[in-house]
Amino acid sequence: MPSGPTAPGRPHVRKNHLALTAQERRRFVRAVLEAKRSGVYDALVAVHVRANSHDYIHRDHGYRTAHLTPSLLPWHRQFLLYFEQALRAIDPAVALPYWDWTSDRGRDSPLWADDFMGGDGRPGDRQVTSGPFARRNGWRLGVNVRPTGNDVTWANGYYTQDDRDFLTRALRPPGTLSTARQLEAALALPVYDCPPWNHLSGEDPPYPSFRNHLEGYAKFPWERAWGKLHGSAHVFVGGHMTFLASPNDPVFFLHHCFVDKIWADWQRRHPGVPHYLPLEPAQGVPGLHTPLSPWHTMTPADLLDHTPFYRYDV
Repeated sequence: MPSGPTAPGRPHVRKNHLALTAQERRRFVRAVLEAKRSGVYDALVAVHVRANSHDYIHRDHGYRTAHLTPSLLPWHRQFLLYFEQALRAIDPAVALPYWDWTSDRGRDSPLWADDFMGGDGRPGDRQVTSGPFARRNGWRLGVNVRPTGNDVTWANGYYTQDDRDFLTRALRPPGTLSTARQLEAALALPVYDCPPWNHLSGEDPPYPSFRNHLEGYAKFPWERAWGKLHGSAHVFVGGHMTFLASPNDPVFFLHHCFVDKIWADWQRRHPGVPHYLPLEPAQGVPGLHTPLSPWHTMTPADLLDHTPFYRYDV
């Protein structure tokens, strides 16, 4: 890994994937495949597996950096920056696109076309068999794990090696995805986060945790009991996207690019409040000026402003 993402001379633009030209789609896919060939892609998957495992094991008590914590958003912003800069080293014209799942909800979306993300997994083993990220087309997993234990499998944090070398998906009905109404309700919340700084934050009125509502654990009374915003997209895609090694599916990066955009949109809407809390380390979570592991090169404060690196199309 490089010492830390560096700001380019001129910020590039991250677009909705629906706005990409055919050439931009091809160049993005080619860069992802080259990152995979070089080993950069699998190195990032391994980073996410270790962070995800640790955070879910310690979801109630203990130190968390990337999930179930206020630093979910800055941590993933840095994670995306590493990936994007690796892609741009391959092709400087490439930028991460995003997937707006509040409006682009169909299983027939261009997202799942054979020249982009590829389609659903087949019945039985849920192996993806179409598109550039199918095993038959050369996409073989180098870092693959499966959950173990008796707890909820996607949340227990414990895993063992999975020798299957193919990507899996199990696309759910579009209604699994969160709606524009749910997103708007989260964006309206004026407080970034609150104690206990985990999956229980902001559950009760006045719901003072934008982060936890975006992550998908806190709910308003009118919302269903499962799946919300960030979490609902992982559930909708299914397969690897529901497990610790979710970045094995390249759609992970389009999904988290949209989550990052949502944070940026929230920051613009609420200019007069702290854009990260807690300001000081508290109850096992990073403070504003805590270097984020495993890199220890940037703090949440360094990552609050994305505009030196990139901007969004809208």
